[in-house]
Amino acid sequence: MSTNPFTYGNPISDPARFFGRRAEVEQVYTRLLNAEFESSSIVGERRTGKTSLLYYIAHPSTAGAHGLDPDRYLFVYADLQMVDQKTTPTRFWSRILRRIARKIKDDEPELGAEFKQAGEQDEIDNYTLDDLFDFTDEHDLHCVLLLDEFENVTENTNFDTDFFYGLRALAIHHNLALVTASRQELIALCHSDAVRASPFFNIFANINLPAFDEEEARGLLKRSLEETGVCFTPAELTLLFDVAGYHPYFLQAAAHFLFAAHAREMTAQQREQFLLREFEEEAIPSLADYWHHSDDSEKIVLTALALLAQQGKAGERRFSPGRLKQLYHRSDLTLSRLEKRALVTVGEEGCTLFSSVFGDWITAELTDVMADAQSYEEWLEANQSAVQRLSRSARDEVREILPQIKAGYRQCIVDWLSNPQTLISAATLLRSALGG
Repeated sequence: MSTNPFTYGNPISDPARFFGRRAEVEQVYTRLLNAEFESSSIVGERRTGKTSLLYYIAHPSTAGAHGLDPDRYLFVYADLQMVDQKTTPTRFWSRILRRIARKIKDDEPELGAEFKQAGEQDEIDNYTLDDLFDFTDEHDLHCVLLLDEFENVTENTNFDTDFFYGLRALAIHHNLALVTASRQELIALCHSDAVRASPFFNIFANINLPAFDEEEARGLLKRSLEETGVCFTPAELTLLFDVAGYHPYFLQAAAHFLFAAHAREMTAQQREQFLLREFEEEAIPSLADYWHHSDDSEKIVLTALALLAQQGKAGERRFSPGRLKQLYHRSDLTLSRLEKRALVTVGEEGCTLFSSVFGDWITAELTDVMADAQSYEEWLEANQSAVQRLSRSARDEVREILPQIKAGYRQCIVDWLSNPQTLISAATLLRSALGG
């Protein structure tokens, strides 16, 4: 039996093992190849492969294959997870400049020394940076800064408008391009209105990382299994896509456990049980993180899809946007956001949560009233005004439904049922799914 070809957790550093994202890669390189040497902002949920994509773009073999001479184009990666409230712009630039210095060829020692020396200064201002990148321009060098977890900078109050104006000026006037990676669009991750209003964000093209499509997902599995001697059965492929969808991380994790079950020579039933048990243990912390980083509108649509699947006919998991519109009047725009986050898939056959495990977790989370510190009566007394603002029919509905809902989500349900156009449909779904 071969080594398990499916890996998850750490980013992929070997370009030979990178799969998919062809359109996104081409977008980044197209902007780097045009006359203006333009910047890109990669946006995607956690574990959608942002870091792996940055590694792939930065690799000399990838750059060379796209027409960028590795001797002239310096790709400098920086993980900004370690940026904290003690980090200053000078500390940021000190790290970046020293990394650029290490990338500069040995036959240009004076230029490398300039960057190294600048990186060791106690203070690095925009004039110093402007002079440094004048030197790279004169040597016909192009710097590409790949800045992972860039929200740790935009949300940090130490990085004020001067920092962002300066960085924008460097990118506009020099051979410097930025490729950032963040969980949301950068403009939504600013620590102040002043930073949000900065023209810095205008230099980027946003490139979203959704889930794979079916062809990419099947291609990943097929390529990974080549020369292993293992073949997943059609039933196993159906199960993989049911629990993991086409999400690159969850698909790799689920396939890893299924391959391990084959390696242990388990029976078909044992493989299924092993996969489900191990996958749920691995997946649930990330699923919970997605849920808790969703706003109320997103939670409502996710809940509607979870409950529809629970109440649907055997195997029915896809529902039309029109059906969701009957349940929640803001579902259209919300669906678009959730699709970009790779939490739902939207196609000709309808909308669905990317994973059935996610749907089961949502239902369990909403109804976990045993975890409440206060009783429903105590909650109702504290929130009487919010309930009283509802119509009489809505009040009747929420008083039947809310005792079965975890306290932290009751206000969200109240808001959901406050719209008279969708009240009956939404309340019927909730009562039916909750056993009412």
